[in-house]
Amino acid sequence: MTRSLHHSHDPLLAVRGEGQFLIDEKGNRYLDAQNNVAHVGHGNVHVADMVSRQLQTLNTNSRYLHPTMVRYAKRLLATLPKELCVLYFVNSGSEANDLALRLARAHSKHEDVVVVDHAYHGHTQSVVEISPYKYDGTGGHKQVDWVHKVPLPDAYRGPHRGAWTDEAVGKAYAADAARVIDGAEARGRGIAAFYCESMISCGGQVIPPRGYLQAVYDRVR
Repeated sequence: MTRSLHHSHDPLLAVRGEGQFLIDEKGNRYLDAQNNVAHVGHGNVHVADMVSRQLQTLNTNSRYLHPTMVRYAKRLLATLPKELCVLYFVNSGSEANDLALRLARAHSKHEDVVVVDHAYHGHTQSVVEISPYKYDGTGGHKQVDWVHKVPLPDAYRGPHRGAWTDEAVGKAYAADAARVIDGAEARGRGIAAFYCESMISCGGQVIPPRGYLQAVYDRVR
């Protein structure tokens, strides 16, 4: 391993996985509590079988119609509110967030984005610029002028921790965000979007307090 590759843990040579376990070259098994790729476990037989069957049938992107895409779209739409009725398939979360940024700017005619401190939204250039976890880190660049950072809405740490109700903490952090947005708009900066994970992962697995997301989105809109 080169010195340019950084690990947040001791290097692990994982040669295969089974369910929730990683297995190294010596056969040692490790409980995988970090990987965010294998959502249904490593080596899932059902997933492996479906991928194999699809590769033997057709391997292409979404420029062509295929019954599987239509079935998948219908099943996905059935889980969403009726207002969300158009799907656009992409390859990754980075690509999805990049597309969301372009859509927000086209709709709002504004450029600026509000983000939560410590958040991570992807690895392309546009979403690195809205990811404090990246641009505030070692070797990161300075915050660009069209990004406005609001405090991490953490009920256990930060300025509003304490023996409050969850709703009160949410209102306090939402008020902090509103002040940042007010300041940006006072400087002539139009807000196109507010980005926030439903659970802020790189910020410490923080679930926003009750009412926070709704209040900030209402303010942005």
